[in-house]
This record gives sequence, structure tokens and C-alpha cells, in this order.
Amino acid sequence: MSDFIDSKDQSIISLLQKDGRMSVKDIAKAMGLTRTTVTKRMERLEASGVITGYSAVVRKDFFDKKIRGWVMINTIPNLEEAAISAMKMIPEVSRIYTTNGRWDLAVAIRAADLESFDAALTKIRQVDGIESTETNLLLSSRIGN
Repeated sequence: MSDFIDSKDQSIISLLQKDGRMSVKDIAKAMGLTRTTVTKRMERLEASGVITGYSAVVRKDFFDKKIRGWVMINTIPNLEEAAISAMKMIPEVSRIYTTNGRWDLAVAIRAADLESFDAALTKIRQVDGIESTETNLLLSSRIGN
């Protein structure tokens, strides 16, 4: 499909960027179009990859968990993907990176307190496919978050 979008498509995109939960009915009303027209245009924008998904905008301080750290992980061969899938379900796991060198994975943890951090680390160590770990607490940030 073409990536060409007209002013009506752009208006739909703009409205959705302001409120990703805006109903088709409300978009149609705001634009003076029918719901069917808006639905078809949204489907086309999704199918062509212009709209790649919808997300929740979360209050900035919601993720201000004070205890942060890195867990460097070696995985058992052929079980890395299963381990990654399992760690995605641990709420304190905020990022998972594959790496080269000594470690297979680098996992960022964010927790409200040391007890929560320790509990998350225990869950990670119990994941099938995890062979060994090394954990480092982040003490301060010199640049960025």
C-alpha cells in the first residue's frame, strides 16, 4: 500500500496522537465524517504501516523507582528466547539487551526499594535457561536518566 496520506488522514493521526483512546465515533464527529469512513481510513493507515500501534501515556513519576541496577546474564544454549520471554513478565525488568562478549544478556531492573529489587533478582535467577548472573546496583546518574 502507498504511504500517501491526505489532510483527512493527517487529522485522524493528529487526533489519535492527542488521545489514542479516542473513539471512532468521536473522531468522525470532530471531522464531520461518517464512522465508516473513519474506520476505513484507520484500517488503511494501520495496514500500510503508517499507524504502527497504540500506546498508553503514563504519568512521568510512575516509573520513578529509585533502586536501579543491571543484571548481566549467561544463558543456557538454545534457551535464551524462553528466558527472555519469562523475564518480560517480571514487572521490575525494564529493558533486556542481547550482548556480545562475556555475557549473553544485559537486563535493567527498576524497583521501588531494595526488597523489591532483591525479589526481582530472585525471580530472574529462577528463570529456566539462566546459567549465571552478575548484578550491579546503579549508584548515581552522571548524564541522562
